[in-house]
Amino acid sequence: MSWRLAIVHETAVEYGGAARASYNELRMTPQNTAHQTTLTHHVELDPRSAVWQYTDYWGTRVTSFDLQEPHGTLTIRALSTVETGTTASGVRRSGARRPVMSWAELGERTATGDFAEFLSRTGRTTVDPALEEQLRERTQGADPREAVAEIAAWVHGTLTYMPGATGVQTNAQEAWDQKSGVCQDFSHLGVAMMRAIGLPARYVSGYLFPDPDAEPGASAVGESHAWVEYWAGSWIGIDVTNQTEPGLRHVVVGHGRDYGDVLPHKGIYHGAPDSSLDVVVHFTRLA
Repeated sequence: MSWRLAIVHETAVEYGGAARASYNELRMTPQNTAHQTTLTHHVELDPRSAVWQYTDYWGTRVTSFDLQEPHGTLTIRALSTVETGTTASGVRRSGARRPVMSWAELGERTATGDFAEFLSRTGRTTVDPALEEQLRERTQGADPREAVAEIAAWVHGTLTYMPGATGVQTNAQEAWDQKSGVCQDFSHLGVAMMRAIGLPARYVSGYLFPDPDAEPGASAVGESHAWVEYWAGSWIGIDVTNQTEPGLRHVVVGHGRDYGDVLPHKGIYHGAPDSSLDVVVHFTRLA
C-alpha cells in the first residue's frame, strides 16, 4: 500500500521596509528513502532568483538563493510530489517490526564514536538531572524499544499540544516545565530523553498529512511536522507528538541534532529593521 501526495509549502515574508542583500537557505525538499520516493520537486520565488542546491552535512537537500535588489516582500513556494509507504522490496512501511539491538550490543557500537553527535546534548535537547533520574527509574529493565515506548507515552501524556505556547528557541526542559508545546517540543524532549539513556537519537523534519482517513482527491491545510528517529541496529522512527510510528502520511525532509539543523527557511538581509512571516502547507492525496 502506498500514498501519493502533492505538497505545496508556501512562505510569505513581509518586511517593514525595503530589504536588500537577502541570503536564504531552504530545507523543503523531501528525501528519497527506502520508504518514500520524491517524484517531483521545484521552488518558485517572487521576486525571481537563480537557485543553487547542495546536500548538507546531515544529508538534507538545501536550496539556496540571494536577492540583491530592494524588495518589500518575499514569497517562497516549494512544490513536491511524493510517494510514501513501500520499501524497494515492496514491504509495507508499517509492516513487521525490525529487530533491535540489546543494550550490550548498542554499547559496543556507540563506543566507537560513530554516533557521538546523536548522543550529545544541544541547547534545545537538554533536560535537568532530576528529570534524567526519573527517566532512568521509569525505563529500568526495559529493552531499547520498550524504553522508547515508555518515553513516548510519558511525554505524550504530560505535554498538551498548544500552538503558540513555545518558540523556536524553547528547549526541552522549558517545554517540560510548562507542560505544553508543539511537535518541535515533543520531539526535542524525545530526543533528549533517548540520548540521556544512551540511545542515539536524531530530530526529523518533514510533513504530516492531517487526515488519516483521506481518500484520493482529498485536500487539507497543515504545516511542517517533526518526529524522532533512534538507532538500535537501524534508524527507527517514533512520532512522539502522536505517540505512533511514522506511516503513510509522514514525509521526511531532513535530519539533524535538533530543529536548528533543519530549519525549513533561514536567511539574513540588510535594510528593514523587522519582518513578519506567514507559513502554510497545502496537501492533496493524489492516489
